[in-house]
Parts: sequence; structure tokens; C-alpha cells
Amino acid sequence: MQTMLVDNKKYKIDVSKNLLHNCLLNNINIPYFCWHPSLGSAGSCRQCAVKYDILDVNGSIQSKIVMSCMTEVKNGMIIYVNDSEAYNFRKSIIEFLMLNHPHDCPVCSEGGNCHLQDMTVISEHNKRRYRYNKRTYKNQYLGKFISHEMNRCISCYRCVRFYKDYAGGKDFDVYGLSNNIYFGRSEDGDLENEHSGNLIEICPTGVFTDKLHNKNYSRKWDMQYAPSVCNFCSVGCNIIAGERFGNLNKIENRYNKDVNEYFICDLGRFGYNFVNLKKNPSNPFFIEKNKFFKLKKKKAINFAKNILIKSNKILGIGSSRSSIENNFSLLNFVGKKNFSNGMLKDENKCVNKITNFLKNNYVYTPTLKEIENYDFILIVGQDITITAPRMSLSVRQSVNNQIKNNIFSFKKNCNVCKISEENKIFNNKNNSSLFILSNNKTKLEDISNINYYSDSEDKARFLYFLEKYVNKEIFKKCSFYELIKDKVYYIYNALLKSKKPLFIFSCCDNDYNLLKSYINLIISFRKINSLLGNVFLTNNSNSIGVSAMSNISLDEILNIAYMEKKVSIILLEIDLYRFISEKIINKILKNKNKIIVLDHLYTKSMKNFNLSFPTKSFFESTGTILNYEARAQRFFKVFDKKSYDIKCNRMESWKWIKEIYYKINNKKCKCNNLKNILNLCIKKFPILKKIKYASKNSDFRISGQKIPRSPNRYSGRTLLRYNKENFKKNLIYDSETMFSFSMEGSNNFNNKISHIPFIWNPGINSSQAWNNIADSHVLKENISSGIKIFESVKNKKINYNKISFSKNYKEHKLIITKHNFLFELEEMSQFSFKKNEKIKYINGFINDRYANFLNIKIKDILEFNCEGKKFKIKIFFSKFLKTGYISLPVGSFNVPVFLNNYKIKKFKII
Repeated sequence: MQTMLVDNKKYKIDVSKNLLHNCLLNNINIPYFCWHPSLGSAGSCRQCAVKYDILDVNGSIQSKIVMSCMTEVKNGMIIYVNDSEAYNFRKSIIEFLMLNHPHDCPVCSEGGNCHLQDMTVISEHNKRRYRYNKRTYKNQYLGKFISHEMNRCISCYRCVRFYKDYAGGKDFDVYGLSNNIYFGRSEDGDLENEHSGNLIEICPTGVFTDKLHNKNYSRKWDMQYAPSVCNFCSVGCNIIAGERFGNLNKIENRYNKDVNEYFICDLGRFGYNFVNLKKNPSNPFFIEKNKFFKLKKKKAINFAKNILIKSNKILGIGSSRSSIENNFSLLNFVGKKNFSNGMLKDENKCVNKITNFLKNNYVYTPTLKEIENYDFILIVGQDITITAPRMSLSVRQSVNNQIKNNIFSFKKNCNVCKISEENKIFNNKNNSSLFILSNNKTKLEDISNINYYSDSEDKARFLYFLEKYVNKEIFKKCSFYELIKDKVYYIYNALLKSKKPLFIFSCCDNDYNLLKSYINLIISFRKINSLLGNVFLTNNSNSIGVSAMSNISLDEILNIAYMEKKVSIILLEIDLYRFISEKIINKILKNKNKIIVLDHLYTKSMKNFNLSFPTKSFFESTGTILNYEARAQRFFKVFDKKSYDIKCNRMESWKWIKEIYYKINNKKCKCNNLKNILNLCIKKFPILKKIKYASKNSDFRISGQKIPRSPNRYSGRTLLRYNKENFKKNLIYDSETMFSFSMEGSNNFNNKISHIPFIWNPGINSSQAWNNIADSHVLKENISSGIKIFESVKNKKINYNKISFSKNYKEHKLIITKHNFLFELEEMSQFSFKKNEKIKYINGFINDRYANFLNIKIKDILEFNCEGKKFKIKIFFSKFLKTGYISLPVGSFNVPVFLNNYKIKKFKII
């Protein structure tokens, strides 16, 4: 065991970390600003000075002041933190840093959550001696999410190091020199990088603050918190959600060493406002003859009973954005043969194939942190900066590491790869081993070596030829092969040279042929390199979880409803109008079928179907989801709306199902709490047996107490709702989790378990508290970062998939392909920024040369009919999109999912 001596006390050390980090992990609070665990040290703030005893050549001890963030640890080293010289040095540095800092802590939104405040307290700087005019700057507009207050800057360079160097942003930099430094954009405008929100937590002062939080502002100690999991994509980043007065106020990153570590994307940080919408249903209601009738809880359950007992069959449609507990409760209610996973047939085929592959655990699926250590990455499918933004950040670090270590040098190998002269453009300046096959230009293009843009059919052919190279098989050459052979051969050589390759498949296109071709490549190369890693990215947060329980598609279950009369359908947190056409829905309703909706969003299905029950969102409930690794992760309810509004009748979806079951059968449902649901689910699906270990259960206690959701400084806790009716009855007891809605908050449990409800550590109130505890041995012993549920299967053989390619498509038609932007890919986040449901035109992209052939000009309006509905598209050009395709935001409010791959036979320009 290696140790160091700090102020005459012995401490364990980790030689992979610098002196500052080792001190922080041993609860030795040294002030610092520029250092960050992910960004490293810049040595610019000079705040972390300590005294270090060194033996000189004569054997005598020489003491000198060193910057701990720039100092490596050694066994037996002697350090003095509280030495008077080091202490006075730090105190003078903090005073210099504060010379131009404004006296605005009482009005600064970082107050009480500010690293600068913590460091001034530690350094005991409490008196201003500077009497001259302060330096002042003009603030910038950085978009609708981030406020900018440049006068608070202390020039730690963290922001630009993260945004430009770590996240690859191009529109943010540092300007000026000496004591006149400015961090911002060259001009006002939205920050373009999908990780810009991390500037709020990266900045140790109040230069960058959360605009959404500022609109509904509360001090840190006046909010209620719970650990949660982002539900917007299949990565499943860990977050902390803060609430006050029944409104979700703020989302912060929650450290998880196996998932997101210190960063989350902007979608996860800012996409939460759908929870606070006033239109969200609070009580059950039914619609009859276009009239709206509000119901009480008991009456609504009776209505549901009357509808269901008169039905010839009850069908259930689950949702990949809902928890395993909710989906299983519905499946258990209607029966496995009558339950659909809620995915259309193309997506269902792809996700089932992926789930079966993961069950076999044939190829290792790495964590986000592990992705950074791969030396070759091939990405197939949609732009992962949109479909899985946090993963794209890890991919970027992998490329950065490759360049730093000179693992690949494609310039030197250009002749070896026999690349033709016209294709030497592949040998780009990055010398990286990142290769991308996508429909259109991606945001990772700046660090990739080869980008191949085409449709799913051509990408599948590309992978087919690459697989033949890997297997050293003879194949029939064709005109298409002649076009791509240099790229295929180039990637093949890079793949063979790699020590640790990774393949990533983003299945948002839902192309089954492409998926099979991709899996064949994995099977082939796995025989050559056992270190091969693989990632499958699905459309939603719990696609793997719901697929593990059912392989019946939405099309199949709706076909049953169409063929039979008097069928009742229960929709679980899914909007049919988002997936299928109104024409099909109307056909189903003509058979005197009834539809019951359970949802927390006021969707089009809720507006048009018979009976609706208001459910709780994942911020208001507790449940489990499976991410892309098949890692079971538990999210916990942050608040209960009923504690603020006694008239609110929202319940978890599984509780509504339980109540309806009890009413129909006149007996108690076995699914009467989360623990029972999980046990029943495991009994029915043994493959999911590990999900109960995703976190500590409701019996967990520390010192005999549940973990409070509130800090101990919560202001006026007994007076907040004194004037509310039935105040005492509104107090909620949480029997489902280890957390309590306590009126006596506490900070005493934060270093005991990884499920920290709010960020705090002794002496550190800001998010920088993660730096003190994230890697500590205390947290490691109690880590509960989720659990991979599929066990490895030794010597499991995976069969090759048979693939048939269609003939080249030559007819002059337009095929719809998918593109999305960050806040329009996923359904819930769209509600957060929904302004007007009736948008006049939909933005679409066409290849500029093909548009010229069709005599279409930029910003022309293209109109076509599909399933009895008119669509009007405002045309923009893309030189990367394949000829014959039109790219639309499929899955957004005005472009239903069924339009993906639809062939537009007739259109006109209006």
C-alpha cells in the first residue's frame, strides 16, 4: 500500500491521480478552480498551492511551494497543506482573483451552490481591500437555455477547455490577453453544441447559469430532490431532479462511473418542462359525442369496468418510454398473447433481434467510459449526436486519445492501403480511426476519417463487402463495389491494425436488412479479435426492457382489433396518432371498439378516445428501465402532486391497472406494490431476474432512518402550505423506496451510498462535490450504478443472417428518410418546447442535384397526400443526401412514424 504524509498524518494514495485529487478523496479540502477530473489541470488559477518536502542532491530537505494539481504523487512524499507560507499564498491568490468580481452573491442564481463561495470560505478571504473601479464586460445572448454574466469570471479556462477541446464545439472560444480575457462567442447567438448545458456545472462561478431554472428560481436548499435516470434516449444517464411547489425546477448531472460520469447532454438537462405543463391531465375523464366529462376516481374505475366486461377481448399496448413495472402490470392484466410492446413492425423486428443478441452476450457491450479506450470505431446508422448525444462525447474522447497517442498515422499508411490519388481526401487532418456510415452529414464529421453517406440499402451492401474482406471470401464484383472499394479496403486495413475495435449501430432507421448485415460483420470479426466491442442504440429508453417481455408488434395487435368487433384496447403511455394514420385508427373505431388511455401527457389519443386516466411521469414515480447495455437502472419519484393539490388524482400506471383489475375480479391484485410487481415479473420472465438488484430496496435504512429528499436548511418548511386545505392529510409517506418526503432534511447520508438525492459534501456545496466523493472508497463500497441483467453465455454460436439485396431503385420517386434535431426526436421533450401544434410547413431536405432534376428550388413548398392527409414540405438542400430521397423529421408532431421509408408517388409544387 502506497501512502503519503499530509500535515503529519498518513493517507492512502492512488498514483494514477494527481496530488490535488488524492487530497480531495481523503477529505483534505484544498482550494482549486482550473482542475477538473475529466479535463485535467491547466495550472492557471494557482489556487491549490501546498508545501512539498524534497531531498536535494546533498541529502538535505528542501521545502518549496508547488501546485498540487500539477504534481504527481509518490510513495512516502511529505506534504504540508496548512503551512503558513502555503496558506498565505493561497489567501493572496484568492484575493487577486476576486479583485474584479462583483458583490452580487445575494442576487446571483449560483448563490449557495457556488464553488467560488466555497473556496473563499476555505481560504478565509472575507475582506475587500480593492477600492478602484472594477473591470466590466458586456454579456452575451447564448440561447434560450444559458445565461451569461461575464463579470463574474475568474479566468480558470474550464469553459473553453470543456466546450472547445473536450466537447468539440466550434462557436465558443477565449478572446483577449493578459488581464482582459473574454470567454464567449464571436457574436450573440445560440450555442450549437449539444453539451453546452454542462458549462453551468463546469463553471466554478456564476458566469453560466440555467435560464429555465432562473424562470422558476429556488435556492438549492429550498428544493426537494431525488436520484433519477434520463428517459430521453437509450443511454440512460443518471440525473438529480430538483422540485419545489409541485414544479420540476432543475436537472443536474448525477455521477455514475459506469454510465455518464460528470456530463449529460442538453436534452437530458433542459427537456423536462413537459412535467410542468398546465394541460397535463390531473383527473380521469371520458369523451362522449365530442363532450368532455370529468370523473372522480371511483367513477372512472367503474367506467373502465363496464367497458372491459362488455368486450369480447381486451388488448394492451405497452410503451418503450414507460417502465418495466408499468408494462408488466398491463401484460399481466391482459395476458401475454394480447400484449404488444408498442413498436411498429420494422422497429419491432430490429429491437427483438438486438435483444436476442444481447441475451446471448456474444460480444461485450462497453460503458461510456470504456468507449473512450477503443482505438477503432465504426458507426452505422443515424447521427449519434442526436440519437445518443452523451455517447458521442465518449466517441470524441476516444478519437482525441488516439490522436494524442499516435496510435494511427494514416498519412504514413496511405501507400500501404493503396488508396487511389483521387481518394486521398480520406486521409484527413485528424488521422483518426473513426468511420461513419450514415444517411446525411453528422456532427462527428470533424473528427472522422471516412464518412459514407447513402441510404440503408447501400450501407448494408457496404458492410457486406467489408465482411467479405474480413472473411477473405471471393465475391462477385459489381458497379456499386467499384464506387466504394477504396473506402472498404481502407476501413478493412484500419480494422486489422486495431487492437481494440468498437462497432456502434444506431437503429433509428429501423432497417432490418442493414441490421443483419451489421451483425454478420460482428460475427466475422469476432473470430479474429475477441476484444471487439459492440453497441446497439435503440429509439427509446426502455426499448430493450419491453422487448424482453413481448415480441408482438403494434401492427399485429391493431390488426386483431381491426378484424374483431367489440374489442377494448388499453394504451399505456403511447400516442397512436404519432405512429399510425388517422385512417387506420378510424377503421378500428368503426368496429365499436373502445380505447382506454393511460398517460401523463395530454396527447392526441387522450383528446380523441373514450376514457382517459392521468398517470405520473417518471419524475413523479419510481420504476426500472434497461438501457443500451441491458443495464437495469432505477429512477425514483421526486415529488407527489397530490401533496400540493388534494384534488389531483394522478397515479402510477400500474396502480390504475391494479385498481381496475380489483374492480373487475372483485379480489386483490397480486401487483399491489413495486416489490411484488418485480417478483412476479421475474417469475414470469426469468431472464430479468437481476432487475431487483438495480438499487437498494424500500427496507434500506441508515441509522434507522430513510433518506430525506430535502437538505437540512430547507426554509420555512412548516409554513409553506399552512393555508392549504387538509394540509396534514397531504403529507405523503413513500412506502415504495428508501427515500422519505421528510420535513426534517439532512446532509448526513451523502457519502454513504451512490443514490445521492442532492449534491453536497462537507465544505463543498456546489456540483464540484462530486470531485471529492465520486472515486472515494466509501462510495465504491456502496456503489449501485445499476446492473447488467444478461449473463455471459460461453461458447455460444451465432448463426449468420441471410441477406437479400433489392435491385437498384431507378424510378424518379421520393422516398422519405428520417432526420431529427435534438429536441424533436423523442416524444416527451417535444411537449416541453411545443408552441403551436398546427405548423404551416414541415422542413425537409433533398439532394441539391436531384432537386435541380425535379425542377425544385430552395424553399419551394412540396405537397403530397398519404393515407388521406396532406403534408406540406418546405424544401432545403443537402449535398450529402442520396438522390431519390427526401429527409423529414419523422416522429415529430406533424410527421407520424409510419411515414418512414414511404414512397411518395405523386407530389406537386405549390
